[in-house]
Amino acid sequence: MRLVLLTAGAATAAAATYYLYQRQLGAIPFFLLSIFFFYLAYTQLSKKRRTSVPFIKRLG
Repeated sequence: MRLVLLTAGAATAAAATYYLYQRQLGAIPFFLLSIFFFYLAYTQLSKKRRTSVPFIKRLG
């Protein structure tokens, strides 16, 4: 189910990107993509911090 939603979301994003490029608004998809990648990096970083905190507490 998640793969279907991911594929549908990618197809929708591609169509929206094409539409915006035709309207000379190509910077908008890049801006939204940068926000998405920032969110992914933030979640990965917070997962690393959550797993490493108990180790630091054991040292103290």
